[in-house]
Amino acid sequence: MLKHPDLTKARCVRFARELQALLYPDVNPLTKLTVFAAPDRISYAEALKGRYRPAKVGETFGPGWSTHWFRVDYAIPSAWKGREVLLHFDSSSEGCVWQNGVPLQGLTSYNWGPQDVRSYFTLTRGAKGGERGTIYVEVAINGLFGLSDGGGKTQKDSLGHLRHARLVTRDHAVWDLLWDFTVIKELAEHLPADGPHQGHALAVANEITNAVTLGDPKTYPAGRALAKKFFAAHNGDRNHHVSAIGHAHIDTAWLWPLAETRRKCYRTFSTAVRMMDDYPEYKFSCSQAQQMAWIKAQHPALFAKIKAKVKTGQFVPVGGTWIEPDCNIPGGESLARQFLLGQRFFKKEFGSICREFWNPDVFGYSGALPQVIRGAGIRFFLTQKLCWNQFNKPTSSTFLWEGIDGTSVLTHFPPSDTYNSLANIQEILMHYTNFKDKDRANESMMLFGFGDGGGGPTEEMLERLRRMKDVPGLPDVTIRNSQDFFARCEKDLADPLVWKGELYMEGHRGTYTTQAANKRDNRRSEEALHDVEFLAALAFLFKGARYPQAEINKLWELVLLNQFHDIIPGSSINEVYKDSAKDYAEVLGSTAKLRAAAAARLLPNETKNGAHVLALNTLSWPRREVAKVPGVGLTLVNAPAYGYAVARPQTATQHPVSLRKSASGFTLENSLVRGKFDAQGRLTGYLDKRHHRECIEPGARGNQFVLFEDKPHWYDAWDVDIYHLEKRRNVGAVKKVRVVESGPLRATVEIELEISPACSLTQRISLCAESPRLDFDTRVSWRENEQFLKVEFPLALRCDHATYEIQFGHLRRPTHYNTTWDLARFEVSAHRWADLSEPNFGVALLNDSKYGYACHGNVLGLSLLRSPKSPDAQADMGNHHFRYALYPHAGGPQLGGVVAEAAAFNQPLRVYSTSAAPQSQGYFSLDNPAVVLDTVKKAEDSGDLIVRLYESQGAHQTATLTVPGRLKKAVRADLLETEGKPLPAAKNKVRLAFRPFELLTIKLSLAAN
Repeated sequence: MLKHPDLTKARCVRFARELQALLYPDVNPLTKLTVFAAPDRISYAEALKGRYRPAKVGETFGPGWSTHWFRVDYAIPSAWKGREVLLHFDSSSEGCVWQNGVPLQGLTSYNWGPQDVRSYFTLTRGAKGGERGTIYVEVAINGLFGLSDGGGKTQKDSLGHLRHARLVTRDHAVWDLLWDFTVIKELAEHLPADGPHQGHALAVANEITNAVTLGDPKTYPAGRALAKKFFAAHNGDRNHHVSAIGHAHIDTAWLWPLAETRRKCYRTFSTAVRMMDDYPEYKFSCSQAQQMAWIKAQHPALFAKIKAKVKTGQFVPVGGTWIEPDCNIPGGESLARQFLLGQRFFKKEFGSICREFWNPDVFGYSGALPQVIRGAGIRFFLTQKLCWNQFNKPTSSTFLWEGIDGTSVLTHFPPSDTYNSLANIQEILMHYTNFKDKDRANESMMLFGFGDGGGGPTEEMLERLRRMKDVPGLPDVTIRNSQDFFARCEKDLADPLVWKGELYMEGHRGTYTTQAANKRDNRRSEEALHDVEFLAALAFLFKGARYPQAEINKLWELVLLNQFHDIIPGSSINEVYKDSAKDYAEVLGSTAKLRAAAAARLLPNETKNGAHVLALNTLSWPRREVAKVPGVGLTLVNAPAYGYAVARPQTATQHPVSLRKSASGFTLENSLVRGKFDAQGRLTGYLDKRHHRECIEPGARGNQFVLFEDKPHWYDAWDVDIYHLEKRRNVGAVKKVRVVESGPLRATVEIELEISPACSLTQRISLCAESPRLDFDTRVSWRENEQFLKVEFPLALRCDHATYEIQFGHLRRPTHYNTTWDLARFEVSAHRWADLSEPNFGVALLNDSKYGYACHGNVLGLSLLRSPKSPDAQADMGNHHFRYALYPHAGGPQLGGVVAEAAAFNQPLRVYSTSAAPQSQGYFSLDNPAVVLDTVKKAEDSGDLIVRLYESQGAHQTATLTVPGRLKKAVRADLLETEGKPLPAAKNKVRLAFRPFELLTIKLSLAAN
């Protein structure tokens, strides 16, 4: 007979469909089904007390985000003896089966792609017949993506429809034959027609179709025998190896609030451990310690099951961090704490730390990360997000990623370009085709399972994988944990490519700016915890005060939680930011109390109308600044590094600041600089008298506010597309100008501007005596729609790169669009400063709460506010307060004092009046300003001190650290505070050497002098 491949394929598709229809041959109604509309997300114990009413299939339950508990009473018919019996419960929503207070399995019957995630629950593998029982199903009226489809479309009208609630039997002979046939059929459909294996797969699928009579179980063994013979063939010795691991990427918050995430966790994890009993080869990875901590606290029986499966090697903790954090916005110490708290949790609960950083869904990766990762005992890194790049796709799947300090980690991008693989033939083939290092490697990893909103792998995925292990035409596919994969990968990889610097994601650039208040609170919280730890550690060491370890760690957990990669970037729904605001209020309120308590033990007391002023400095450099003291007013104050000073108020200076105002504008001037402004508050000139350099491009205007139309193609809150630059307008119509302060210590002009009918702005522009820094204190009433507000400074400088602060250092990015790699960086992230410098002079633009910058040519801009409408229609609507500053300096930012100035701008001296005698006390100091003492804290497990330092200029350095008290011990430590080699030390000094941007953690044992 002549062959007819297309018709044969169609025949096989129909055979598979008809075979699947035989899976559940018997159906029986439930004995009784009742429902309780819960008032909130309540516990199982509370649900048992609810008032239940009769429920029936076909009802729709709501509204969105509500919870309904179903009591399911069932009786298995006697005729079903020996059969596998399942509950089929389809609520068009997310659900969970409960019994005796324990979550047993998720029931997410919500359409996601080609199928429901899961709507069957196995009651018994072999019924005795006549069994009766009661279980509860908790139904959350939301889907995997909250009330949307994950792409912006609302789905709430299709949620909550009870489509099925019944008992069924499953024919395992049909089940086994179905998955044999499905894999062979998919091979016939997707292998290349001109290859050596597609024709054979099609022929065997056709043979099975001929051998099996649907509905006649006696013919099924013949079909399975044909499949067994097919799967008995093997690949050759040289083949690509895919390590597959189950995964359920659960966004800790996104299109649903944290409260719903907790439920997603127990739905997903209970399902995973349940499936491990039926599939001993199944391995499931879980990456976020916070989610495990929730399970431990709220569901101890489930947590015990998880711990048991960790011991068998089936439940695999990965990642090492508290949550999967954003890697652009959190500060350096926050990244360190992600690993410290995460690894400590994994070690305590599961017996070992993680060896791979697992962060597959984050919007770019800081160049500081490799040494942070290695410092936490981790050698490997897995992500895939850069496959989303708009202009330049990654050129390698497995490579060495080298950070700004030279530290490298072996990095793998799973070539499936997803962490939600369905593990079918088509995706396996795409996985191998997309692997970019075939000339140097034969190992890759695939993450399979429903994710983002949780769910995880299904039985169907595991059945497919059982049949793919060594099949001609496919790479070898084996379920394997991540540590085994990376060990194989490291051994196999020849001549790895090296990528230096940041892993910049060409997309989601709007996340540097969206939800401005959230980002502001994050920075203030990081600073507050920094100060509390420093003061509390000294009070503990020298005053015998209790160190509030538990309280501090709890606050860190809240900060780290809110640095999740869909919270701090600004890409979640409104309810998430309501929760986050409460968390930050708790952090800031609690740190204020802890700081006051520690300061009271350590510092002279505050005295109303005291004759002297105390200035507390919690930074690494000595400082002299103008400060406003309650009851005193403006005064010049001095303070040593990491210490305090008490002195008489200094209200006069030999170098005062002056203000001149005219109809055309105003001028602020001191002995160092002169700033000229037009009547709209735009900077027409900024002369650095010290270096005889004009900072503003002649004829241009600095402090120019600009509105851009901001309508990204895909993701509203996430993206700023390059075409936004084509539709801009300079804005700022002056309404009022008034003098607030005229010297001698500070001169300030307040200007009111109308940015648009939906936006007004009030700004105070200040210059202080003895400082070249020009400050802009800004308040905005913001009611815009899809607009993007920036401020720009055209500088009288020419440089082909700008410099930006990142965690524990800085990096340079181009100021031109020569290549697509350059063009892609039209909007970038930075922390407290960005700088444009020629070799002998430069200007830095500082900020106190912003993270988005742009620099093209000589125009340096700061991104201020966005107004996206999805997923939070109220994002950034309301009143905002932020500050930025212009800081001219000699040389580049490395030698120009930019790091110290930006830190001081963000963390003003804390001042108050006191009756204490004049005195000065510095606790820690360094003799090299290039080295930053970033953190002082008590060690987690002892009374020692931990100090963390980094080299900030990108050069080899030496420095001497002077400490309070007599040194008994000084040793290097890693980020987990594990002791290493001793350091050269004598009396109260430690001698240190740094490579460029090196991060150094030291453990000190001190005795009071």
